[in-house]
Amino acid sequence: MKKGLVLVLLIGVSFLSNAQNGFLRGKVNDTEIAGGLFGATISKQGTTIGTSADFDGNYSLSLEPGIHTIEFRFFSYQTKTVSDIEIKAGEVTLLDINLGSATTELEEIVVTAKQVRDNEASLMAVQKKSSNMVDGISSQAFKKIGDGDLGAAMKRVTGVSVQGGKHVYVRGLGDRYTKTTVNGMSIPGLDPDKNSVQMDIFPTSTIENVIVFKTFSPNLPGDFTGGLVDVELKNFPEEKNTGISFNVGFNPDMHLNSNYLNYEGAAEDMFAFGAYSRRLPFNRRQVIPDRTQNARLAEFFTKSFDPTLAAKRSTSLMNYGLSFNHGNQLEKGKYTIGYNAVFNYANNTEYYDNVQFGEYFRTTENEFNELEVSESRIGDLGKNDVSWSALASGALKFDNHNFSLSLLRSQNGVSSAMKRTTANFIFNPAITTDDVLTYTQRAVTNAILGGEHGFDKFDVEWKAAFAYSDIQEPDFRETRIENIEDGTFGLNTGIGAGVNRFYRSLDEFNQSTKVDITYPFGEKNKFKFGGAAGFKSRGFEILDYFFRNVGSNPISEDANRLLDTDNIWTRQSREGTIVRGNFQPTNSYDSRQSIFGVYAMTEMQLMSNLKAIYGVRLEKTQMFYTGANQRGEVFNDELTLDELNVLPSANVVYSLQDNMNLRASFNRTLARPTFKEKSYAQIYDPISGRTFIGNSDLLQTNINNYDLRWEYFYSPTEMVSVSGFYKTFDGHIEQVSFVTAPDNIKPRNSGSSTVVGFEVEFRKNLTNNLSFGANASFVKSAVDLNSVFVDNSNTKTEYDLRRETLREGESLKDTRVMSGQSPFLINAYFNYTDKDGKFNANLAYNVQGETLNVIGSADLPDIYTKSFHSLNLNVYRNLGSDLSSRITLGIANILGSERNNFYKSFQAGDESVYSLFAPGRTINVKYSYTF
Repeated sequence: MKKGLVLVLLIGVSFLSNAQNGFLRGKVNDTEIAGGLFGATISKQGTTIGTSADFDGNYSLSLEPGIHTIEFRFFSYQTKTVSDIEIKAGEVTLLDINLGSATTELEEIVVTAKQVRDNEASLMAVQKKSSNMVDGISSQAFKKIGDGDLGAAMKRVTGVSVQGGKHVYVRGLGDRYTKTTVNGMSIPGLDPDKNSVQMDIFPTSTIENVIVFKTFSPNLPGDFTGGLVDVELKNFPEEKNTGISFNVGFNPDMHLNSNYLNYEGAAEDMFAFGAYSRRLPFNRRQVIPDRTQNARLAEFFTKSFDPTLAAKRSTSLMNYGLSFNHGNQLEKGKYTIGYNAVFNYANNTEYYDNVQFGEYFRTTENEFNELEVSESRIGDLGKNDVSWSALASGALKFDNHNFSLSLLRSQNGVSSAMKRTTANFIFNPAITTDDVLTYTQRAVTNAILGGEHGFDKFDVEWKAAFAYSDIQEPDFRETRIENIEDGTFGLNTGIGAGVNRFYRSLDEFNQSTKVDITYPFGEKNKFKFGGAAGFKSRGFEILDYFFRNVGSNPISEDANRLLDTDNIWTRQSREGTIVRGNFQPTNSYDSRQSIFGVYAMTEMQLMSNLKAIYGVRLEKTQMFYTGANQRGEVFNDELTLDELNVLPSANVVYSLQDNMNLRASFNRTLARPTFKEKSYAQIYDPISGRTFIGNSDLLQTNINNYDLRWEYFYSPTEMVSVSGFYKTFDGHIEQVSFVTAPDNIKPRNSGSSTVVGFEVEFRKNLTNNLSFGANASFVKSAVDLNSVFVDNSNTKTEYDLRRETLREGESLKDTRVMSGQSPFLINAYFNYTDKDGKFNANLAYNVQGETLNVIGSADLPDIYTKSFHSLNLNVYRNLGSDLSSRITLGIANILGSERNNFYKSFQAGDESVYSLFAPGRTINVKYSYTF
């Protein structure tokens, strides 16, 4: 009995003693091959207390409170001894260490903890030693600069632009050529037709690093060209962290404005679940009869619709949001558990009081250069954008095994209301007053499961991702009332007046898996092979209903009067508003896609300063389509794309010095058309009044990429690099406008195109507290006009078409710029941090050059996007002795730039607006608290 009691007491004392320990945690980085140093040993000097680093180089060492000296070792690497490390009871001390190959004497580096200043250098070490040409941003940079979400932070990466604060483009190329992955896996964002995932849903506190691959290697998916952006989430937080934040934003042009436009929604709009309250009031397959066939049912269905058709004025609210995050790392014997939980909510209001959309054309008189307007739409627009996201991730590691699971749910609801005047000057000239009411609900659920396993002679990594996307656009309402003369209004459909309501829905399922096996051989050589499979399916449907006025019932300028009870057509009155419409088979479809890939590659150290990485990837792609075209032809699981692609890659890295590299690469990649593009669907946007028309004949784009880069890392956190690149495109996909319908656009393959450009990057610490960074990309693109056919017979080229519409004195070249390719991209920033790290100020400037957006046809000129000069200030101050709370002030778009797309033609002014929005300046204030 006494022995048992003593044993229990000893265990209890041991447990309490261990509970009072602190932890030393961090990452051991391998400066030779970049990344974590798996198997490095971390031990307390002169004792047997120690641990080893995992797959990613992360370690955790339990130590008694006090001052310790720790040794970091790995065979044939320099040993680094760090003294004066203070450990506090129940707390975590963070320490990242970089180890490099030892000299012949295997000398040891001895420093104190205060001298370790290489924490921010880990990502630069990845750039320095990577097999690919890469850029990126680290978690240390997030903490230093104070960006709250990844969308803001990505603007600082070389060759990267961020559109709308969410979507990342690389090297001035659009979304088609930029791919986003999370933990190495492709997942769809809220818009499944985009390759990029919206970046603002990721709080920087949950991210380890972001790597931007500028060149392809066979272990990466083959469908990117500008760059692949990989977001690496933290599996094992270094310490327990819980944080909460609140923010408000004010834009003088948008908020607390009594002219704001909205319409009656539902309480669910606050949580982005407003689609349910706007659902179709009867079965979606119900055919609405003509009033002459079944008057009772026609009247019944007309009355079943929500009678609200007009936008109303009210006072707009300010932006506001909140976020919560919690994470920790737990040690249970030989098992280590890590987890993260994140929730974000944002409610943003936008108001634009002079939104413009226009269609312009060139006259038949070639001596006249100014453009003529065929139609203009000018008015006010109000938008309420509610979004939330929830992320839960967990990881388990033991021995040489690591398992991880992440779940991400994002949801977004956007309610829009617009009042505008539409003027048609050419076809049936008339003026209408329009009310447009829309609601779009998007949701995506992602799950990524993965594992890493280390065996005696090889390593295995596998991942599986599942995603479901859902887009509901219920009850879009567009009312166009003709202004006949003072006090007289009409619904003459011949001039474009009328009432239309439609319901769209999209459901998409994605499943992908991949396996990578690595065999190290020799001292620094690797052989890697693996495979991947992806399946994607989509269902898309449109239900369209239109309302007409029958009889002599007078029309009011108030759109809401049309569906008043006394204005609805009845069997007794035989006049008033009546509904028609049903399911549209030509604008609905089902598609599916399968992609299978296998690869093999070798990384070889040919000489002490020369490394070659080469291999090949095979990808088999098939797309199938079920639906109908405008001629009534029906397709049942029709094979529309069948490609087997051989994608070779060769990368060479020559180390001119230990901190200076010369890189060269060649590789082949591709870009595939999206489901929406490769369809027969016609998708109308009531806000802009434009229609997207699919093209089932689209082919994939094949690209050859040539890259050359010189880079010099003159300190652990400072560098300069110069890059050159050349790309050839076969079948680049562009958006083209219609001659007969200038408000319609359609994708087409453009023949042969080339891109040549160079990038330069510079990072410099001006003082201990002030740093400066700048990067710029300059690009020249060219499309061979004689390779672009504009008719079905493939006899007439774009060169022939442009020659027919030349202005007097205008010359014509054989090439033009490539659509979607910006001619230049510039990012620059100044960052100041005080010596205590309590105060930080960051001023960032971004601009992308004037870019061709839509290709003109015959008398329709090209459409360009004007440069948007974005200057943003971000300032934060940590409060309290423990720095647990922070106040952040941000000012976005300080220069007040406008979002302007315009028609560009020979010696014509740039006032011919295609679309114009003035976002103004927004001031954001955020308070965050961590505990």
